[in-house]
Amino acid sequence: MMRYEKHLVIRTTKGLHARLAAAVVHQASKINRTYGVTLYINKLGLQAEIPITSMLSLTALGIRSGDTAIVFATGQKAENAVEAMIAYLAEGVNSVLETDEAVDKIINESALTTERVFESLNSGLIVVDEENRISYFNQAAERILKRNRDAVVGKNANDVLENSQLERVLRTGVSQENVKQVIGQTTVISNRNPIIVDKQIRGAVAVFQDISRFEALSNELETTKVLKERLELILQNVHDGVAMVDERGVLIYVNSAYERMWKVTRDEIVGKVIHAFSHHQVDKEVLRTGQNQLGVTVESEEKTKMIVNAAPIVLDGKVRGVISTYLEVTDLKIMLERLQMAEDKLAYYEEEMEKEWGRHQSFMQVIGHSRAIESSLRMAGKAAKSSATVFIRGESGTGKEVLARAIHAASQKSTGPFVGVNCAAIPETLIESELFGHEKGSFTGAIQRKIGKFELANKGTIFLDEIGDLSRDMQVKLLRVLQEMEFERVGGNDTIRVKVRVMAATNRNLEEMMKTGEFREDLYYRLNVIPIIMPPLRKRQGDIPLLVEHFLEKICEAEDVELKTMSLRALQVLERYGWPGNIRELENIITRAIAMSEGDLIDLEDLPGFLHPSQEMGEGLIQLTPSGLATMEEYDRAIIQKALEMYPSYNQAAKALGITHRTVALKAKKYGFVKEKK
Repeated sequence: MMRYEKHLVIRTTKGLHARLAAAVVHQASKINRTYGVTLYINKLGLQAEIPITSMLSLTALGIRSGDTAIVFATGQKAENAVEAMIAYLAEGVNSVLETDEAVDKIINESALTTERVFESLNSGLIVVDEENRISYFNQAAERILKRNRDAVVGKNANDVLENSQLERVLRTGVSQENVKQVIGQTTVISNRNPIIVDKQIRGAVAVFQDISRFEALSNELETTKVLKERLELILQNVHDGVAMVDERGVLIYVNSAYERMWKVTRDEIVGKVIHAFSHHQVDKEVLRTGQNQLGVTVESEEKTKMIVNAAPIVLDGKVRGVISTYLEVTDLKIMLERLQMAEDKLAYYEEEMEKEWGRHQSFMQVIGHSRAIESSLRMAGKAAKSSATVFIRGESGTGKEVLARAIHAASQKSTGPFVGVNCAAIPETLIESELFGHEKGSFTGAIQRKIGKFELANKGTIFLDEIGDLSRDMQVKLLRVLQEMEFERVGGNDTIRVKVRVMAATNRNLEEMMKTGEFREDLYYRLNVIPIIMPPLRKRQGDIPLLVEHFLEKICEAEDVELKTMSLRALQVLERYGWPGNIRELENIITRAIAMSEGDLIDLEDLPGFLHPSQEMGEGLIQLTPSGLATMEEYDRAIIQKALEMYPSYNQAAKALGITHRTVALKAKKYGFVKEKK
């Protein structure tokens, strides 16, 4: 929209005084109506832009002789309107100047007096015209609302003031009194009234006062009142007798327990000096010294003994009184007896739980409540109390190292290190150096001394995983260390002695390996002191929901995604699966499902395809042919075929079916399935 402005130096002797301002306002109103615009005026150097039709704002500008006035308007005829207003200010005001100067003086002084009154008010004052534009904004309004008048005068009140309500007053003509309002961080109480001239609403005025401090004080008083009531309620319901004495030694409060103990009423005793009561001598001592008096014994007239504790009430570094508590010795004895009974019961229950489960909190990281895993955990709990060698057996992925760490954490060596070694992952040429260390220059590449795992595990636990993969030569060296707890580094001569708890694990059949000479019998018996079997997941299907929930929480937290849940049918599929990879395979599948699922629910389509029920098999486990049941041989052939399709070797297929490797091989040959052994 077009904006047009023009500057004019005011040449009148007294500037735009009250009478001249009135004439200007009158002329501006006519020009606005003629050209359909709104004329604004400002003084050069100020930010305020106010309507010329507001006399109060116009006089408040304080335009004096020699000041430069800026007149502007917006709209299609803005230029015509501005030029007409400038012409009037330059020439047309001469007729006004010819009026009685005495009258001008009176009007001018009256306007100045009114302005000074408005500016001296402690209350905020806001005036708007009939179009809700702010025409006056006093200093108190600036201070209370933290707004500069130059930035708001001439603006619509709704645009610059939060919930001003002045527009409603203009529209309805109804005053609003004692309205509480929060503006920013300031709470005000406001009165709003319409300005009525010749029965027409010509504007509105709001007068308001900052009550933030009073509001805060009121809240503090209310909080203090609530706290006092709560304290009174607490003191009246405690079992101990409570008394308060002021700095003069006058009783100012006793609770109901005190009344019962000393057989007095509050009205009888409050307000009296403590010198009259022998059991308050301890309060006198506290007032004198400012020190606590604890465990003082006093006696009532009925010879009931009581224990008194008295403490000073200190305010601003001075003793302002004493608070004392009284406890009957008989009550104390009863409490001590009850406490002792509770401690005895707790000790008994702990002992019984220890006998029943042998369970330490560290075993909580082993998830599951099936009979198979509980049996292993009971054995592990007993093993934790001993320093004997533990031999953990189980298929790959059953959680053997997790159990080993739990045993270590529950043992007396829990403060020492736990050092794990995967014997199958270390090349045979490096295993000795890895376990026992080496000296600098002992072989090519030994550029510095290396500390071995046994030495690192001193005063702690070493866990030898996949121990069945050690060579015969290494088995001999390991046996000596297990028997003597001493060794030499590779290339060294010094004998190193250690105190290490040894735990080992394997997924191999060591008994068969001993028959073939792959594993030494003496090492086997040296390791197999406390054998613990970790059951495969297919034998603890009842634990699958717990493990799924555990992995969902663990993986979602690690991936920083919203916690997901699993549908019932997806969970049922997981429970029916054979789990050749055990818990490790389950964790991997849950990780994949979380990544594949788009919503917060994991369903069948998010699981790997090989887990889904075969389309050919339908919903039931047993499928009927068109003629009814098939022969056992047909079912047997289909099962073997499906297992060999799902698994890459006879061994894994056998594990999934719960039969031997040899049986799978014979059936594959019988039914003509070509499958190379792996």
